Amino acid sequence: MDADVRARLCAHWGMCPRHALAFFAVEAAFRPHLIHGSTILYHDLMKRALHVLGGHGLHRLAPAPVVRRSLHVWGPCHMCSLGYGPGTVGNAPAERLAQGRSLANARAFAHESRRGWLPHVCGQCAGTGTGTPCRCHLIEMPGHDGGAALRAARASVADIATHLARFENAFRWDSRATDTDEDRGALIAAIGWCGGWSEILNTFGAG
Repeated sequence: MDADVRARLCAHWGMCPRHALAFFAVEAAFRPHLIHGSTILYHDLMKRALHVLGGHGLHRLAPAPVVRRSLHVWGPCHMCSLGYGPGTVGNAPAERLAQGRSLANARAFAHESRRGWLPHVCGQCAGTGTGTPCRCHLIEMPGHDGGAALRAARASVADIATHLARFENAFRWDSRATDTDEDRGALIAAIGWCGGWSEILNTFGAG
């Protein structure tokens, strides 16, 4: 990936919710067994989140103000900045466009891997008030809730990162078919944690 593009994606914690879901869905539409691009990007972001939440020590929480500043996005979504919107007209053949817009494979993936992402759904995004907050809502946590929220977020991010590492490793030929539903679901969990869950829940429901 181009270094400038990677820097923009890192600064924005991935893509906006709509483009993050689209990136995953398009990969699933064309390569349901090799959703590699989304996995690499969001595994890197989960490793970054783990570092931010843990400071420089593996078991030490960073100060809440430092964490909140580090979790903010800097700059626009890369895809939005390129002008890709709902009405964008491409020059791909109609058949390819139709295939890329199909959510069938993405919905099947989400349904089959729901055990891996349902436990990480942000309660504020879902309207339930329970569950570990996503990055967006973690930033908004009041000071007196900061410590507990940060500890819960770190545990959730660590779990997501562990499973996503296994999913990414399963793309290697010598490790094929070693991933589980929980490992695959970690991809959706990472997308939801970075950008919020509203688009995911509107598209896939609660699994």
